[in-house]
Amino acid sequence: MKVAIIGGGLAGLTCAWYLKKNGIADVTVFESSDSVGGKVKTDLISGYRCDRGFQVLLPAYPETRKVLNYEALDLQRFDKGSLIFRNGKKIPFYDPENGVSALIQTVLKGPGSLRDKVLLLKLKLQLSRTSVDTILNSADTRTALAFLKDFGFSSSMIADFWKPFYQGVFLENDLQTDNRMLRFTFKMFAESGAAVPKNGMGAIPEQLAEFIGKENIRLETAVTAFDAHSVTTAVGETSTFDAVVCAFNYEKSVLYHSVSNYYFEAEQLPLESKHVLLNANAKRIVNNVVLMSCVAPNYSSTNKQLISVSANGTGWTNEQITNDLQLLFGAQVRDWKLVKYYEIYEALPNLNPIRSFSSQQKAGVYYCGDYLTQGSINGAMQSGRITAEAILNSRK
Repeated sequence: MKVAIIGGGLAGLTCAWYLKKNGIADVTVFESSDSVGGKVKTDLISGYRCDRGFQVLLPAYPETRKVLNYEALDLQRFDKGSLIFRNGKKIPFYDPENGVSALIQTVLKGPGSLRDKVLLLKLKLQLSRTSVDTILNSADTRTALAFLKDFGFSSSMIADFWKPFYQGVFLENDLQTDNRMLRFTFKMFAESGAAVPKNGMGAIPEQLAEFIGKENIRLETAVTAFDAHSVTTAVGETSTFDAVVCAFNYEKSVLYHSVSNYYFEAEQLPLESKHVLLNANAKRIVNNVVLMSCVAPNYSSTNKQLISVSANGTGWTNEQITNDLQLLFGAQVRDWKLVKYYEIYEALPNLNPIRSFSSQQKAGVYYCGDYLTQGSINGAMQSGRITAEAILNSRK
């Protein structure tokens, strides 16, 4: 069987991975850019590894656990929880797994009331007993914000933790995303935290590509036309296939959330922390700050430090970002040097409600991608797997 996959992002690569693993060696992945990964790529710039947009892997994701070799990726783990900055104060919100000291700090100085902390433990326990499929296939389509309010969290807890944290996950500021995504991702964070590969997030698609075989991946090959059994490239070459998969949002059928990501070089870090640093100031632009060279030392091959700064939306000026950072860390930010700036217009599909993915065909062409289900690495890879299974079943 001969299969073409158009798009070398995680959905397309995962589809190809499963096809090869199940005996279909004649798979061709067409990718218009110069590297695989789609939205998940890492650039090497002046001795720094800069992911294109701050991204993390949640090792508890069921789809990544089926495919990725975590040991080979050499995952560099964040500390669970967050350090919250609000009105000149640092508010610890650490996971009890970080030790007794972390627990005491969170209980005494953390956001929200004691009742909020009890509710958080209740939610964590509930989700630990609920399967991923049960969460994602639930009929409950309330917004994340409505869910948190209905669960009983106080307005201060929502303002100081839930909003700052999930603005960085959902890439929207009002928590209007489907609550099932909040419950799913919170379960994943609680189970195994967050991590990045030693060599950057781009190591994830590279690992998939290595298994597929570089000879089966055609980079810098744009596709201009395709149907159920043929693919035509920009140079006019037409090839025939038994199955064709479109693994990108060809019809531009959904809208996207955008994000701006800045990487700064600093002589020294403003503090030592492997937590995500959250900006909870009322009038904020910067959403979160991550001390990348602290979390993952290999992100910097220099004797200086790499800091990632994210802000939802695009069009921010360097001065706006620097002014906002100064409210968090003081005048030292004026000495930080900009290494790279990304404006990512199609960072995350805006799907409300999210959808359960099933094999999708139009005019005989298979379609997969996170835009057809829910915006996450897990969603992209799930859609690729299910599409591969449909192709494999078509042989029977």
